[in-house]
Amino acid sequence: MKMGLLHSGCNDKLLEIDCRDEFSFTFSGESINKKARDLSININTTATLTVALEYKDKVIVKVISDNGELAKVDGHNVKPCFYENGKYQLILEVKDESHYEVIHMGSNLNNVFQKISNCYIGMIDFSSDIGLSNFINNKDGKDILSIDIEVLPSKIDYQKDYRDIMNEVNDEIYSLAFALMGKTYLETRLVDTKHQTNAEFISILRCIFDDLEGAIKRIIANPKHNVETIESIRRVEKSRVPSRNTISYLRKHSGMLVENPNGFIKGKDKNYIATMVVDKRKITTIDIYENRFVKYMITNIIKRLNVVVKNIVINMISNKASNNGDNTDDKVELHKFLKNKISILDKHLKNGFSNVSNLTGKKTMSLVFQMAPGYREVYKKYIMLSKGLALGDGLYQMTPKKLYLLYEMWCYMKIHHILTDLGYTVEEYGILKYKDNGFYLTLSQDSQAKMIYSNKKNRLELWYNKSYSSPTTNQRPDTVLNIRNLNNKDDNRIYIFDAKYRINVDDKGLVGPVEDDINVMHRYRDAIVSKLSNDVQFKYDTFGAYVMFPYGDEEKFKEHDFYKSIEEVNIGAFPMLPGSTKLITKQLKKIIEQSTLDARNDRVVIDEYDDYGKFKHLNVMLANVKDEQHLKEYKKNLFYHIPIARLKEVRESVEYIAFYQSMTKFKQEAGIRYYGKIKEWKEYRRGECTEIKSSAGTEDDIYLRINLESIEEIDNIVPIQTGPRIVNYTTLYLLKSAESTQELKVGSSLELEVYKILKKVAKEKVVKIKKIDKDKGTKTDKRDKLKEYIIGEVAVEVADGNMIKVNGVEVNIKGLEDSILNNMVN
Repeated sequence: MKMGLLHSGCNDKLLEIDCRDEFSFTFSGESINKKARDLSININTTATLTVALEYKDKVIVKVISDNGELAKVDGHNVKPCFYENGKYQLILEVKDESHYEVIHMGSNLNNVFQKISNCYIGMIDFSSDIGLSNFINNKDGKDILSIDIEVLPSKIDYQKDYRDIMNEVNDEIYSLAFALMGKTYLETRLVDTKHQTNAEFISILRCIFDDLEGAIKRIIANPKHNVETIESIRRVEKSRVPSRNTISYLRKHSGMLVENPNGFIKGKDKNYIATMVVDKRKITTIDIYENRFVKYMITNIIKRLNVVVKNIVINMISNKASNNGDNTDDKVELHKFLKNKISILDKHLKNGFSNVSNLTGKKTMSLVFQMAPGYREVYKKYIMLSKGLALGDGLYQMTPKKLYLLYEMWCYMKIHHILTDLGYTVEEYGILKYKDNGFYLTLSQDSQAKMIYSNKKNRLELWYNKSYSSPTTNQRPDTVLNIRNLNNKDDNRIYIFDAKYRINVDDKGLVGPVEDDINVMHRYRDAIVSKLSNDVQFKYDTFGAYVMFPYGDEEKFKEHDFYKSIEEVNIGAFPMLPGSTKLITKQLKKIIEQSTLDARNDRVVIDEYDDYGKFKHLNVMLANVKDEQHLKEYKKNLFYHIPIARLKEVRESVEYIAFYQSMTKFKQEAGIRYYGKIKEWKEYRRGECTEIKSSAGTEDDIYLRINLESIEEIDNIVPIQTGPRIVNYTTLYLLKSAESTQELKVGSSLELEVYKILKKVAKEKVVKIKKIDKDKGTKTDKRDKLKEYIIGEVAVEVADGNMIKVNGVEVNIKGLEDSILNNMVN
């Protein structure tokens, strides 16, 4: 918020507060925000204004009306006239010699006002702060006036989008905290916190109640129980198993003995039988510690609910007495909701725990609460209800103020939500941390918060404000999605999603992001680089960069150039507001599910192919041509064929075929001069080929026929050493760039640099270069083998594309030429 003088031309009086004998306080500025007007939001609504004065009968409050003139108001609802990023002039005109000060949100602004005669004049810019903003007028050290004005957003709907964003951020954070707590609850001990707010309790209850009730029903249906032995006095004919305690009983109760000649109890001269005995029986009981503990937990939840209900009733009565009906309907609904939950829990107590005693003594967790179905879930939910979510450390410090920060956070949370909907499981909750009294949010501009997800194929890292260092400057985009292919260590892709709480409406009324923000995406893509393993070159890490901006009409935005540009250069924008996330969801699904090759093909490259396409994407088959007649027919009829028996495999990545003309058959025309794009291939019998007549006895041989879309001529690639086998493979980049067949097997940028130096030395010293492929005994791709070149009698090795040795001594690329020359001299 800044103070100063308002530029001329903005003279509409918006608010005037006149205290007859002491002062008048005026706010001036644009009565309608241009951005809000262009977007048609927050115009035809109402704002809140509250004016509190020590002497109420003295004050007259006037607010600008629809006709542009000040009109007296008595209530709290007024025409909206204050917007974020708007600049407003304040004039305090005093009518006595007292000392006056203006305080805004607890900050003294008196020192930035200019005093002219009996007027204090200044300017305020609300920046991205929205909601109620408080001004206090202080006279001689005493507060005499308090003003609460409502500042509306200019880019999103205040009544819908803003509140939806707030609710969704809260819901996502609670959901994350529940998930994390669910994984760690057994590591905590049972503590009844006294600091949890009712709002937190209700929010947690809404999320978990159905699961809690389901677990209680499961316990009632299959309760844990013990078998107990009980003893009672019964008639002998009804007794099943007399207890040993019967003897003691009869000694004390001799009247229960009856004389009987056949009795087994002997007296002095007579025998007796017992008419009553102590009977021993085993019974099953559910009145055990675990069920008492469950009853204790349910009872505690009911007690807490009753406290919340009581507070709601008191609040409703208080509002009714003060004629303040704000949110009454919401409170009534909440009251009904909580009473319903109390009724449900009471019913379960009566039906399932009427024969269970109350819990007394120390409350400890038994193994049942870690292992037994139902008991485990009830204990887990009770822990959740007992723990507070201390979110104030992060979220509530910035809301409802600094709307651009809230929008950034919401965009991050929404991407997280989309990723989980796409089937990714959270492995690491890096944006939440645990304290003894609960969880708190760690998203901030000074940290590198992240969430980590996985499925069977990919590992995803969603970063917030990740910092990248580069050879020039550091970059810190809002949200970074890093996709790591678990099956391919080389497939590591970065996508930038930058939330910009800015919007542009052009002369045609077309809504889109600000062009400067799109330019920032180009900067991110070009600036975020990393060194290749050879330390010789840098590579681009960013595959796509997108602006997220606050706009809701996704269908209309599809026609915008900044949406179409995503298909062309993978840089553009997505409109994002609650309920308007279909386009970004589609893009996220595409980028995390596409293959490595597809992702690389979507990328803007420096030349025809990037480093991967140059050396790793083996999409060209090098095939021997038998003679001139075959080559002529291949070119004329756009095909090539080869016996299946001589072909081990055709790689799926193959898109082109290049014709190798051997020295033996073509003499001066030897080399590679032609290649074609493959249209299709099929198997057929050699005799079915009408273009080239088959030799006798080969008519039934099975051939693979490759039909071509076209055949193009390239600069001749000279054969060195021997030509390729019947079939070999290379990349389209090398095919179009190579001067010799040796270069068709180059496997990395470093090897290519080495070969250039070798050619230079070979030309100067008039020696030949011989290439030898050495297998290191691994099962890696052939292009990752150790490559050895012999120039003169000097051995130059390139290993794994990142190490160079000359006659066994490791050197760097800068010293390679001198090392070769020195070894030649020696």
